[in-house]
Amino acid sequence: MSWIIVIKLLAVVAALVMFIRRPSLVWGVGLLSVTTAVFLDSFLGTFGREELLAELGFFFYIISGALFAGATVWVWGLLRPVVETAVSTSAAQPTDDVAENKPTRGPAFDQRMLYDEIRGRLGREDILDLIFDLGLNENDVMPLDQDANQLVLNVMDQAAENGQSGALALAVERILTPPPPENLPRLEKIDSDSPATILRHYLLAHYDLDQLQAIATALKIDWERLTAGSKQTKVRSLLLYLYRRNRIDELIDHLHQLAGIA
Repeated sequence: MSWIIVIKLLAVVAALVMFIRRPSLVWGVGLLSVTTAVFLDSFLGTFGREELLAELGFFFYIISGALFAGATVWVWGLLRPVVETAVSTSAAQPTDDVAENKPTRGPAFDQRMLYDEIRGRLGREDILDLIFDLGLNENDVMPLDQDANQLVLNVMDQAAENGQSGALALAVERILTPPPPENLPRLEKIDSDSPATILRHYLLAHYDLDQLQAIATALKIDWERLTAGSKQTKVRSLLLYLYRRNRIDELIDHLHQLAGIA
């Protein structure tokens, strides 16, 4: 009997740990379902299962149905990324591959690894940087319910549609291991045609928040109107502001002036 209690407690603790590590609706439902099931089973075992079942009557079936529904939502939430990634990858395979019976498990496995890499190692700000580096529109990939799992899937699907699957993997790697300042292009080599990700990394590496605010002021941009947050957020917001208004060349010119580059 003591081993059964230990197993129950371990199940609750495991669900709690996963919820703390990945706070989301899915793991919240899972934690609630596991905890309720353990509590109900322990309660019935302590106070007489047959008598309480007879006392509860029809309500027991309602409680059981709710637990079953919660467990179903939980399991589906865990499996959905695997299923949707596999389906999207399979759909992206050329018809010639199907005709030639080429295996599709390799790409699906790679996609799953990439999903785990993004979901497990990138925070929300990192994912927004990833969207910026790929040149995606946030409105096209941001789910209405702000679900992090769905956001990652939307980014991966949009990248696949744009033929950017390789660029996505490279962008993830660059965010996880940013290039050191000495490996970035020299400022005189940077112009308005340089990749947006180069500009983002350059600003992050060479300017602090006060300097960035001074740059925004010089360009007559209201610093307070940019998205509030960390230096990472401010850099992305500043660049987005300039790109959307075709003013990125003004930033380059100002940076060149600050550095004394003719």
